[in-house]
Amino acid sequence: SPPLSIVKALTSKPNPVITTSNLEPSWFIPWSYVRHFSSRKSDDSENEAEMEESSDGEGESDEMTSDMVRDYSPEEKEAEAAAIGYKVVGPLQRSDRVFKDYEPVFAVVQFKVSNGDSIFTERLKFCEVNDKLILNKVLLLGSPTQTIIGRPILPDAAVHAVVEEHALDAKVIIFKKKRRKNYRRTKGHRQELTKLRITGIQGIEKPEIKTDGKPLKAAVKKPEKIAATA
Repeated sequence: SPPLSIVKALTSKPNPVITTSNLEPSWFIPWSYVRHFSSRKSDDSENEAEMEESSDGEGESDEMTSDMVRDYSPEEKEAEAAAIGYKVVGPLQRSDRVFKDYEPVFAVVQFKVSNGDSIFTERLKFCEVNDKLILNKVLLLGSPTQTIIGRPILPDAAVHAVVEEHALDAKVIIFKKKRRKNYRRTKGHRQELTKLRITGIQGIEKPEIKTDGKPLKAAVKKPEKIAATA
């Protein structure tokens, strides 16, 4: 055991008290706020768990919506198609002679189209390949001799078309990121499209095509010459 004198010396010495007077002025700097230099790993794991749960919930909702397919009655199909701007006539038959020679007229139905043109639109519902359609929301009709403008549409005009195919557009990459949240999502989307072939335009007089092979030209007025007076 140590000598008694050493034990007394150790026990009798009081603990040093640190006060602001003992510190140098450069050591005592009051902080007005607490600074966090890094986040805890537990917070990151909680955020990841929340993101995974939200993504799982989104997937379940998408599956539920895809499983719930609504059955439309013929009247509902016709009404919804009319609201969009078209009408399904029926399938194309072998005896139908819908494809005609070029006619010098055009129409505007969100696209400027003429007889024989093909256009791509968003997927049209309630129609299949080889179905005949009537596009009844025509904004403008034109020919070499006249132009008819709707306000906003022409009631007696129509554009006849045939569904050639249903296809998918090129893939578009969608990337989402939230900084400082460890959130990154990458998705791809391919838009469904419908290809239409224009077969005829109704509602405007079609000028006769000359048989001599020369193209039909509209009459152009020549400017009158004015004699200069001295």
